[in-house]
Amino acid sequence: MNIFDSIITQPFAALLKALYQFTGSYGLAIILFALVVKIVLLYFSARGKKAMMQTQRIQPKLKELQTQYKNDKVKYNEAVQKVYREENVSMTGGCLWSLLPFPILIALYGVIQRPFANLMGLAQEQITKIGEYLTNLAGVTLDPNAAYYQLSLSNLLHEHFGAVQSAFPDVADKLLDINYNFLGLNLAQTPGLNALVVIPLLSGATAFLSFWLSQKMMKNPAAQGSGKMMIYFSLGISVYFGFVLPALMGVYWISQNVFTAIQDIFLTKHYQKIMAAEDAKRAELAARRKAAEDAMKEELRQRRAEEIEAKKAKRKPGQTIYKMQNKPKPKKPDAE
Repeated sequence: MNIFDSIITQPFAALLKALYQFTGSYGLAIILFALVVKIVLLYFSARGKKAMMQTQRIQPKLKELQTQYKNDKVKYNEAVQKVYREENVSMTGGCLWSLLPFPILIALYGVIQRPFANLMGLAQEQITKIGEYLTNLAGVTLDPNAAYYQLSLSNLLHEHFGAVQSAFPDVADKLLDINYNFLGLNLAQTPGLNALVVIPLLSGATAFLSFWLSQKMMKNPAAQGSGKMMIYFSLGISVYFGFVLPALMGVYWISQNVFTAIQDIFLTKHYQKIMAAEDAKRAELAARRKAAEDAMKEELRQRRAEEIEAKKAKRKPGQTIYKMQNKPKPKKPDAE
């Protein structure tokens, strides 16, 4: 077992198994698993959202710098870094946090793909023996080298669970009877031109909705324009993987998209309020600073006026104060 399996895959397998045993529905367990993952990553998602919104907020300043230093890239980069420092914005913060769901997605795929190894904890030798027994009992042929061999075998196990338990008493307590039927669909199968086609279609639709809502709430025409490509890219990727992966992964993807949309709405409104308060505070400080500068200028003006009045009061009647001027140098007498 490698480090990735020990740290991520096995804990996720235990969580998914517990959720299935609690709900009795593998489809519902996948949805709850997506919800738990979303809650666990909420802190990191919030940081990523905040960094993204902060980056969006300073875009007008960056565009001004781009115009100002269009012929000097060195000064432009220095000015950009200064803006990021002054605004306390991370240049990579939004991107880094957005990568966290991918290891989870890979780990979940491994759990779903290999239920005998990850959910039931069986060794390869035991899986081989059970596979031979099950295929002979069901009268079907399965390729042990196929990507979803264990998933297909687990689907067969549900139909002959009692017989396998009797035939393999040494692992009977480890066997897990997984019912892959959810809302009339067999989620262990890969979608095609059948009833499961609804899975990739919903996956694409919810991905589109999630990104569209995110861009809509930004209230930034430039960001909305640049985000259109990401919307269609996400839609295409979601539909494609919905057709090439087991329907279980599609259910997870749909759940993630829905939870992400809901989370994004709340986080966007939350940070919009915070940033609006920060902008109001900055405006108030700027107004106070300007008022203080104006008051200082007025005080200096009054002092000068008082000094002039004081000088006038000390002047004798009829006395005129002349400014010192440079007297012309006397001409030399002409030589006789």
